[in-house]
Amino acid sequence: MTDSRNTIIISIDVEPDIGSWTQETRGITEGMPRILDVLAKHGVNGTFFFTGREALRHPDMVAKVISTGHEVGCHSMFHETFGSSVYYLPGDSPLLESEINGRLTLATDTVESVCGIRPVTFRAPRLFGSSTLLAMLENLGYIADSSYPAYFDHHSFAPYHPSREDWSKSGDMIILEVPPFYDADVMDEEESGRNRDQWPTLRLNGGDYFTDLTLRMLDKYRDGSGRSVLTVYLHPWEFVEMHTEIVTTEARIAFMPLLTKHTGHYSVNALDDYLRAMSLHHVQFRTLKSVAEEWE
Repeated sequence: MTDSRNTIIISIDVEPDIGSWTQETRGITEGMPRILDVLAKHGVNGTFFFTGREALRHPDMVAKVISTGHEVGCHSMFHETFGSSVYYLPGDSPLLESEINGRLTLATDTVESVCGIRPVTFRAPRLFGSSTLLAMLENLGYIADSSYPAYFDHHSFAPYHPSREDWSKSGDMIILEVPPFYDADVMDEEESGRNRDQWPTLRLNGGDYFTDLTLRMLDKYRDGSGRSVLTVYLHPWEFVEMHTEIVTTEARIAFMPLLTKHTGHYSVNALDDYLRAMSLHHVQFRTLKSVAEEWE
């Protein structure tokens, strides 16, 4: 029997390999089938946030996700930045506020055209969102967003309805903000706070470590009724062995272990171990859409 007080959302950001650094998509062609197999093994339905471009390039994978009972959400059009940067990223050019609505509409329409279902949940690439983005998401009919980098502000990662003036605060918006969870017990922090973020802890430290982290954080932020919702976020490229560097005609880029360590079968096994352990603790796994539809 599952415990309705403890909910976990497994979310996957379907994007180019290593996010902002390449245009390859081995994560989608090779990693996604591995993820889907592990989720099916444990009877878990997840939320897959597709960029519009990758949905267009891989309609067969979009169809596979839908046919196996998972939710398809939107992850921008080209893995672009919609809001404020949480950490420094060379070459990043955030969209102007005047550009956001058009690009967001294009991304939403594109994902809908491929999957035949209009997405109602969203995640901004790298969790670089904004209050402006939230307002436009709500206007487009989105019911939930999972972009707020709670780890950066030491904000609660419990779901909430944001303020229209400041998306980090509670207010009267209809859309539900469901931040990815983080390790709120970390004290020795980096300036950006990224060592508090739960990503990429599963890949770096394995399923047992991530299970312990999840169990500790389930009790950290409960609402008045005792409910706790934790959102895990992963990427398909983590489940394929990634190159440790890329070479172009202009540069040689060597990646930090944060991005490439334990990519491939180690991550597949870590996810398998994690889902098995959490099932033994009787948590319920749900999609972001299903949580938002029932949230009061």
